[in-house]
Amino acid sequence: TASNPTFTEAAGLGTQAAAVAVFSGANTSTIDSGQTIKGLTFTVGGLADGASETIVVDGTTIALGANSSGTTATNGMAYTVTIVSGTATVALTKTAGVSTSAINTLINGITYQDTNTDNPTAGSRTFTLTQIQDSGGTANSGADTTTLSVVSTVAVNAVNDAPTLSATASNPTFTEAAGLGTQAAAVAVFSGANTRL
Repeated sequence: TASNPTFTEAAGLGTQAAAVAVFSGANTSTIDSGQTIKGLTFTVGGLADGASETIVVDGTTIALGANSSGTTATNGMAYTVTIVSGTATVALTKTAGVSTSAINTLINGITYQDTNTDNPTAGSRTFTLTQIQDSGGTANSGADTTTLSVVSTVAVNAVNDAPTLSATASNPTFTEAAGLGTQAAAVAVFSGANTRL
């Protein structure tokens, strides 16, 4: 089931908003008994913030800023991430396969987070489950792969934070100049001003 969640920037300077879950109620079946799931592929479209856009898959945090690969923490699945024109394709595989219940938990546990705490790019990030493969093989005209199109859209909302300003007090001394009609120089009142919008 598509959760279609909203990821909203947290208020305040440098405050990280919590990740949001993308899917729920996953129900996977190999149809034939004694088989496992060898592969799962999904895409994430609409990416705009590079490595600041992260997902958690099977207990592993993956940044979607560049092509990458590795192994997930929970079920030891190999993953590859391929980025093309703002869309990431995430392919998970395991030769020995993973149980359907573990894949259900994996799908329900996919989360999204933008770690650009103060200026995430608003818009939609579209998650699409595109393919699943079981261990049954293709002998005797069998089929081991199903094409999917299960879509969940994360709405990313930016929040206008209140501006901040810091400065160092100079606490100067203005001393009258000696002599009749002589003007003492002006003194600076603050230094090191730092403003953020």
